[in-house]
Amino acid sequence: SVASNWPYPGGNVYGGTKAFVKQFSLGLRCDLSAQGVRVTSIEPGLSESEFTLVRTGGDKAAYDALYGGANPLQPEDIAETVRWVVSLPPHVNINSVEIMPVSQSWSPFKIHRKTPA
Repeated sequence: SVASNWPYPGGNVYGGTKAFVKQFSLGLRCDLSAQGVRVTSIEPGLSESEFTLVRTGGDKAAYDALYGGANPLQPEDIAETVRWVVSLPPHVNINSVEIMPVSQSWSPFKIHRKTPA
């Protein structure tokens, strides 16, 4: 998650766990590079998934409020990023990839929403 690099209000624990995952990935990269193992940390921003329903206890209104008008990343967007990384020549390693929807930026963690016409 981009939360590994960029804090947002209320995301202290989540961001901390994602920072651990990123550092763990970088450590694995160091430990396994001599064996030719490639390690990449894929760090998506706002991505539409069932995870929001799980973490809000099935609150559909919270789900709609988070994604409404934001055009978030879809699972296919992340899959395409993974496909690109693994399709590179064996001597190339992408250490990390931050991928975000165009509607998301920092200020501190800002999502631009289109208002209904």
